[in-house]
Amino acid sequence: MPAAAPDKDRAQRITLIVFLVVFLLPAAVGFAIKLYEFMAVANGATSEGTFMLVPVLNYFIVFMGMLCMLAWATTNGMFRDIEKPKFDMLERERQLDESEGVLWDVFSSDNHSSNKSTD
Repeated sequence: MPAAAPDKDRAQRITLIVFLVVFLLPAAVGFAIKLYEFMAVANGATSEGTFMLVPVLNYFIVFMGMLCMLAWATTNGMFRDIEKPKFDMLERERQLDESEGVLWDVFSSDNHSSNKSTD
């Protein structure tokens, strides 16, 4: 069975290369052409399309803000343990329920209706 792992890795690598050539390479070329056309319009080489400079620049500014937020989140470790918030939320809910007098049964799926204490 150990021989299957290298075959799987090779198949994944080939799939990735095909994906890059078929999808990403043409998209990158198209983006480069459109960026060149945008820069030509911005420099005043043509008068066609000047109406679109402000909206495109707005989208670019928003994109750069989102990119900065992604970089900040990545460098601050926001994506290291993505399961932790789920468990923190469940732990806080358990603590709140205990403070209200609700008993938690770990194996029960209906913690809120059957375990309410009467005050």
